[in-house]
Amino acid sequence: MDELEILGVIIDKKLTWAKHISNTAARAGQKLGALRRVANKLDVKGRATVYKAQVRSVMEYASLCWMSASTTTLKLLDSIQSKALRIIGVDEQQARMDLNIPSLHHRRQVAAASVLYKMHTSLCPPDLKALLPKPYMIRRATRTSLSMPSHALTEPVSRTLSTGRTFVHVAVHVWNGIPDCVVGEITDYGAQSFKSRVHQHLLGLRFSRGFLSLS
Repeated sequence: MDELEILGVIIDKKLTWAKHISNTAARAGQKLGALRRVANKLDVKGRATVYKAQVRSVMEYASLCWMSASTTTLKLLDSIQSKALRIIGVDEQQARMDLNIPSLHHRRQVAAASVLYKMHTSLCPPDLKALLPKPYMIRRATRTSLSMPSHALTEPVSRTLSTGRTFVHVAVHVWNGIPDCVVGEITDYGAQSFKSRVHQHLLGLRFSRGFLSLS
């Protein structure tokens, strides 16, 4: 058997996720066509709302499963969002700042960090909690180790590029880069508030990097 479909997710034997994402892009493209047909009847905010509810939701189904796909494969989805922004009538900066439409990569990072937050709580299923890495321990005083926040976790070892893009690896990398003030006190019902804070934090980082690259 070369592939298996579980709950709408196509898993191939090499875990490339190519077929699943290709199918996802095709479904999202069909819904984007529907948005294009009604676009002239909606204002910018209306078109953005339809995009987020009907198109982007398709492209984010079970995204933490297949986020390890190659950059080339994931660009199929990025292309759909780029087309959607042209239909909506905004550029990427306007979409991000005015309509809460950041990149799909950004949203996958926020989602991964948010699940990692939930893994610290008592509401997390035991099987998922078992994947939580151990707290980071300073074994040698370096600039990097001394700058780690108090909530930092040990980053899993990655021997391949695709492994390094899987959920736990990405989530821990993002988690370790978040200041203590953004994480705050971890509680059973604090995940939604944390999600909002990490979203704003990562947006701020990307804005700063973009500003510096232009200066």
